[in-house]
Amino acid sequence: MPEPGKSQLVRCLYGTSPDRLAAGNLAEVYWLGELLPRQLPRQLPKQLPKQLQEQLQEQLQEQLMAVAEQKLRSLTQPVGTFVFVTKCNDGYIAQGFSADGRAIQFCGHGALAAAWVVFNECEPNADHIHFSNALHSWEALRADQPDADISLIYKQPDPTECAVPGFAQACLGAEPIAAAKVGSAADYLILELSSAAEVQHLRPDFPAIVAATQRALIVTARDQNQALPGCVFRYFAPQYGNLEDTATGSAAVQLGPYWSKRLNSAQFTAHQLSKDGGWMQVTCKGAKVELAARVAYG
Repeated sequence: MPEPGKSQLVRCLYGTSPDRLAAGNLAEVYWLGELLPRQLPRQLPKQLPKQLQEQLQEQLQEQLMAVAEQKLRSLTQPVGTFVFVTKCNDGYIAQGFSADGRAIQFCGHGALAAAWVVFNECEPNADHIHFSNALHSWEALRADQPDADISLIYKQPDPTECAVPGFAQACLGAEPIAAAKVGSAADYLILELSSAAEVQHLRPDFPAIVAATQRALIVTARDQNQALPGCVFRYFAPQYGNLEDTATGSAAVQLGPYWSKRLNSAQFTAHQLSKDGGWMQVTCKGAKVELAARVAYG
């Protein structure tokens, strides 16, 4: 196990081949270990009733959040995304935070970074690890793909197609050709444009987005420059202090069922057209979505 309090910088979602250049996104993984309070056992007895196990798990999540927030406040130069990890029962809890201390509901590149550290330093012989936090649970696998090191398996989201909102063109400076909502009013809005070039050259009006909706915007289009099925996208969440994210695994997961249907392919590539850019592979498998990407120590 890593030494408690140890932190490691991990780069995720980057591309390596000439046609897939992307710097990806950085996350700093902090191992909490014995920093967790001792009122509850870190290893929950399996013979406990399921309801009690869930209650104890919830309390552990709350304790993790409190300790992580305290640790984050003590950092003098917070940079990028922070992921706090601790062992719990047969898996691990991983909670992501932004540099300004906000808990991130769904942090895909943070989950990739946490899995990378756990596989390399805690579970060198494992090929499958369970993770959770207060809102999500997921599985991490060692990827067997040429362009991916880690795969994450999530429950498949359910995008609901809707009319293009009236505010969309004013906020983006481009007219979407289709739209879909995912989750609650504070989750995601997918806006499809007619070309990758439109996505690339967007100049969003961030104050207008904040005034119009609480949903993070995933602006996307079919990627017609690749031989294999794929999409491009950008991710904007100014409502939550993130004008534009660099490489967003959580957004790619939301796009899984959306583009799988349109591309008529269970597997496709997703290229994020931010300044640095991210590269990932998405596969829909029944009720699950797999996110696969390159990961390495930063």
